Amino acid sequence: MKKSILLFAVALGMLTACDPIKEDGSMDVDSFTSSNLLDGAEFSQYSDAACTIAAPDGNFIKYNIPNTPAVYIYYIKADGSEYKLSSGASGGVFNFVPARGSDPNQTVYFKYINANNEEVIASKDFTVAVAAELQPEVRLLASNAYGKKTWTWNTHSGISAGGVDNLVWGNFGADGTWRNEDFGSCGFTWWGVNDASQLKDQLGHSVTGTAIGEEDNAATMVFTEDGLVKCYDASGNEIRSGSYEIKGWTGDNHDGWKYGTLHTSEGATLFPYEINAGGRYVTDFQIFRLTTDELVLVYPDNGAFSGWSEGTYWAFKSESDVSGMMNNYGSKTWTWDTESGISAGGVDNLVWGNFGADGTWRNEDFASCGFTWWGVNDASQLKDQLGHSVTGSATGEEDNAATMVLNEDGTVKCFDANGNEIRSGNYEIDLSTADGWKKGTFKTTEGATLFPFEINAGGRYVTDFQIYSISDSKMVLTYPDNGAFSGWSEGTYWAFKKK
Repeated sequence: MKKSILLFAVALGMLTACDPIKEDGSMDVDSFTSSNLLDGAEFSQYSDAACTIAAPDGNFIKYNIPNTPAVYIYYIKADGSEYKLSSGASGGVFNFVPARGSDPNQTVYFKYINANNEEVIASKDFTVAVAAELQPEVRLLASNAYGKKTWTWNTHSGISAGGVDNLVWGNFGADGTWRNEDFGSCGFTWWGVNDASQLKDQLGHSVTGTAIGEEDNAATMVFTEDGLVKCYDASGNEIRSGSYEIKGWTGDNHDGWKYGTLHTSEGATLFPYEINAGGRYVTDFQIFRLTTDELVLVYPDNGAFSGWSEGTYWAFKSESDVSGMMNNYGSKTWTWDTESGISAGGVDNLVWGNFGADGTWRNEDFASCGFTWWGVNDASQLKDQLGHSVTGSATGEEDNAATMVLNEDGTVKCFDANGNEIRSGNYEIDLSTADGWKKGTFKTTEGATLFPFEINAGGRYVTDFQIYSISDSKMVLTYPDNGAFSGWSEGTYWAFKKK
C-alpha cells in the first residue's frame, strides 16, 4: 500500500466540469468483492478540469464504476489515515496532484458499503504528474520552504474598535465594494476581542457552546501543503482538524474586497463561527489579507454582502515561515530601517551599531530590549565608520536608499541609491540553530550583504548573522563578538525594512 502526501491543486471532491456519467448496470449488493468491485469500470486521465485534453499522467481522473450506485474514493496519507477524493456517485471526476518529491505512481482506493453494512474495498494504481511547485497562495498559507505553516491569533493586529486595540475576532460593517490593504485601518470594525481568552465569553456564537482550548492566544492552526489543517491548544494537544483549498485567488488583482476564498471542511480552523448567527460554522472565508506573516479572514452575513451588512473577521499571524518572510518566495528588496524604533544615547531609529547581552533572553521587539549601546540613525553616517569595514572604502551602501535583494534561489545582490550593483553573493537559512535569543542563522558568503562588518573588530566580515526578529516588513540581524556569546559581551546589530 503506497502512502503519500497529496496536494489538491483544484477542488477536492467530485467536480462537475465534465459530462455526467450515468449508471448503466447493476449487481446484487452482497456479491461485491474487492476483486470484482471495479469490473467494467472505465477510467481516463486529463490535464484539464474540463476533460478535453487527454494525458497519460493527467491529474484529472474521469471514472465510471457501473457496478455500484455510489462509491467512496480516497487515498492513504503518510500518517496512515484516509483522505477523501470523492464520494456519492458511481461516476464523475476527481483531481489530485502528488506533493513535491512524491512518487508519480499512486494508489487510489474505492470503497463500497453494501446493504449489510459491509465494506468492500478495491484499489487501482495511477501514474500522475507530480507538482513541481506550490501555487502562489499555498506558498503563503502553508510555506513553500517547509510545507507547513503555523498560525496563531494576531495580538498585534492593529485592528481597533470602541477604543480597544489589536482585536483578533469580532464584527464589522461593510458592503464589500472598497478595501484598504490594512484591515486595521479600514474603519469598518464595530466590536471585537483583543485576547483570545475572551472568546470563552462568546461561546453563544459557537456551534457547541463549549470551550475546547482555541480560546487562548497560544492556540495554533497548522496548514500543510497537501490541503490539511489541524488546530492545537496552548499545550499542543490537537483539538480539531480538516481540509482546505483556496478558490478564486487573484493575487495582486483583488476584486475590490477580497483576494480569494479559503474553503474548509466544517469546523476546521480556530473559532470558525459566524458572529450573531446562533451557532453556525463558516467554511467559505473571504481572504482580505494574506502575506507571509499575516492572515485576515472575513465573512459577510450569510456569506455574501447585500448592501451594507454585518460581517465577522479573524486576525492571525505566523512567525514560522522565516524563508518566506525573507524572500517572499520570489524576491524581496530590503533597505535600511530608518523607522526601526531602536534607540541609544538619546538617538532614535538606529540602523547599525552595537549592543551588550548574553544571549539568554529576548524580547520579540529588539527596539525594546534595552540592550543597545550606540548606533547610527542615517546610513550616510556609516561613511564615518569605515574603520570597521574590511576595505575602508565607501561603496554606496552608506545611503538610506541602498538596497539588498534576497532571492528564493539563495542569491543576494546589493545596490546603491542609483541602482548600481555594489556586491553580491549567496545565502542560506539555518533554523536548527534557533534558541532563546535567535530564530535561526542567516548564513552568507563573505561580503554579500549591506555593510556586513562586525563592529570594533578592526575590519572583519560577518557571514553567520543571527536572525533576531523578522516579519514580512522588518528584519533585525545580530552578531555577538566573535560569533558566540561568552557571558555578557558586545554585539553588532543591523536593522532593515521591506522596500
